[in-house]
Amino acid sequence: MLKNLWYVAEWSDTVKDKPVKTKLLGQNLVLFRDLEGKVKCLADVCLHRGGSLSGGWVNEKRDCVVCPYHGWQYNGGGKCQKIPSEGDSFQVPKRFKVDAYDVEERYGMIWVFMGDLPAEERFPIPPLPEYGDEANWRGLKTEFTWKAEASRVVENGIDIAHASFVHPVFGYPSTAEDNYIEEVEKHEWWGRSTNVMYPPQLKGGFLGWRNFLRKDKQETKVHPEWHLPGMIVRIKIDIRPGWHIVMFDANTPVDEHTTRTFAWQFRSFFKVKMFDKGSLQRLKTILLEDATIVQDSQPYYLPETLANEVSVKSDKFMSTFRMARRKLIEEKGWQIDTKARDEHKGKKVLTISSPGRRQAMIDGDGWVFDEMPTVPPIKSSTLKNEFERQVDVLTTESVNSKESIIA
Repeated sequence: MLKNLWYVAEWSDTVKDKPVKTKLLGQNLVLFRDLEGKVKCLADVCLHRGGSLSGGWVNEKRDCVVCPYHGWQYNGGGKCQKIPSEGDSFQVPKRFKVDAYDVEERYGMIWVFMGDLPAEERFPIPPLPEYGDEANWRGLKTEFTWKAEASRVVENGIDIAHASFVHPVFGYPSTAEDNYIEEVEKHEWWGRSTNVMYPPQLKGGFLGWRNFLRKDKQETKVHPEWHLPGMIVRIKIDIRPGWHIVMFDANTPVDEHTTRTFAWQFRSFFKVKMFDKGSLQRLKTILLEDATIVQDSQPYYLPETLANEVSVKSDKFMSTFRMARRKLIEEKGWQIDTKARDEHKGKKVLTISSPGRRQAMIDGDGWVFDEMPTVPPIKSSTLKNEFERQVDVLTTESVNSKESIIA
């Protein structure tokens, strides 16, 4: 699990008048709306005796969440504003703060930045231009929970080769060797590829309308993307000229064993409500087919190197995701150290550092809770790690007349 990235914590319409409990990167959080309707996000724990703030309420002024244990009040910046037992004249010390995380609402989702990086240094929330464009797209949302680590879920989502075996609607085993990667584009925090596939004819739908969308084994372009912010998988399928499907999955690491997917699906055709039920059912079927495979995959986490795993040319786009992720771990030190964390389980509160904590340390105000430990970065700038060297070999050897890499 990686800190210093944006993640989707909840659907916007879930957070209304009462505090809402959620969980990101193994840490409990509380979400609440202030008087202006803006969502605030705090560590879900009171400084006093560890009460859960999400079990409380929003005060009358709607500027603080109230702990249900002793009534301590915390504003949207995490600062304790009132301690009822001490009286109205009591001056709350500066260090009486909990971590508060920056929030953005986009695409009907509540995005939380889980880290303390300044705004100008953060990777951006990925774009979703189809959202709100009702004239050209019909959007449907759904949700799915995996008993799997988020990076495994992302890698599965951008792996086109598995479609011929896991998803009957997307491929035939007999045409697996005919599918190929046409182009790969890689960047620091996102990547995109274009793939040529030969899937089966679509079937079903009201009065069999799907049968007319695509012929059997018709050449089809599929464009998967990954984005590190949000652990996003975005897939665009060109069914026929002017007819497209876009899937946008935000794969939130609830903890190292659980991933919560907030999914949008958009279609540019048959944009009336009567076709929604079938579209949602097919999306859920695809997610269930994937979960059956991913949840039984070993090892549980993505391998740290390729020493005990082999890859082929169809894996080169997934390798761009692995490489970008490894750089955040090895060069920036953003990976949560779950082993060190668990040594304090049940004994001490650990929270991911927020911008407020960083500033408090600079000002010398101190902080009550200890910071969530992370895996130290590798102090080497002259040699590539073994994983990246092997990926370079894989990428170089896989390029042929049908494939190209955009650096």
